[in-house]
Amino acid sequence: MKVFEIIAEYQNRYPLNKEFSEKLKLLFERLLIAHNISFLQIETRVKSLPSFLDKVYRVLSAGKEFSYNCTDLVGIRLITYYLEDVYQIGELIEQTFKVHYKNLEYDSLNRSPDQFGYSSLHFKVSLSPEYNYPLDVQKFKNNVFEIQIRTVAQHAWATIDHKLRYKTTEKIPKLILRQIFQLSALFELADIQFSNIKKQLEAQASDDLKRYQAGDLSAKINALTLGYFLKTHQTTIDVLVKEAKRIGFNETSIQQDPNTIRYLLILFKRLGIESMAELEQLFDEALQKKEIILKNIYRIISNSSYAPIDYPFPVILLILITLRLKIIDFDAIDVQEIILKLMGNPEASLDVPPADQALPIQQ
Repeated sequence: MKVFEIIAEYQNRYPLNKEFSEKLKLLFERLLIAHNISFLQIETRVKSLPSFLDKVYRVLSAGKEFSYNCTDLVGIRLITYYLEDVYQIGELIEQTFKVHYKNLEYDSLNRSPDQFGYSSLHFKVSLSPEYNYPLDVQKFKNNVFEIQIRTVAQHAWATIDHKLRYKTTEKIPKLILRQIFQLSALFELADIQFSNIKKQLEAQASDDLKRYQAGDLSAKINALTLGYFLKTHQTTIDVLVKEAKRIGFNETSIQQDPNTIRYLLILFKRLGIESMAELEQLFDEALQKKEIILKNIYRIISNSSYAPIDYPFPVILLILITLRLKIIDFDAIDVQEIILKLMGNPEASLDVPPADQALPIQQ
């Protein structure tokens, strides 16, 4: 195959490779969310023409015949937070795809004691005939592609290392190389420390859950205690949902998936709700005043640009917000402002009036 024929074939295949990379991104987003694996971002790439030609040149200059069955034309990089997540994703990949290659030297146990500096857990895979992929992905069953998995610290290190060492034509002196590898050891240590801190926080959250289950309402709100609260208060939630639907609201449910739990934790933090006692009290009050509060919220939303049928926020949470903020004049509620504060800037906070200024809700 001549060079110009190789370039023409690359250009012909590029749109399909681009489509494949986009499908892969969606596939991995669904996979990680379904398995409750947190991640910072997912990056995909199709090998650029200059990089592709460089590969062709290296193959041809070595006297070999170039084959278009490359395994690195399409790649995906998964950037997660903790080392445990990297290994969990690795196990998921081995269960979900046909693995052609895996770099065992990624694990520090397989490296010499004085060896530092790593880029990613690396796989070359294709679709497995035993896995049920979406139909729009199955047409790429013969494509082999690359997967890289990194923590945030590993990604930072690899990016800086690449910039320092591979983006220069000059030979780096040994002293500078030594400094670079000293830094790589610090990045690896940072990953280990982050994992240790995570384990400590998880142990603390588990302790709060045990206290709450034993009846101690001073336990802090975290993902475990909130998840348990939602499960054990489903009857209360159902009563509020039923009342909301009777008044005219359509979408009023609270999902109990990990992403929703994380969002609720952010919301409660902004409202200054820290203990399970405060949350229990708000739900009890919501149950007692559900009709008057829901009717007023419905009236305000109906008179605004947010129609109830399209309202993007579970109304149960609006009840809690209303009670927490001690809103007195329902006509003064700026629905749009509340939504922007709650769903916008993570640093935004809601101003809760002092307790001595709180008055009974308007009847």
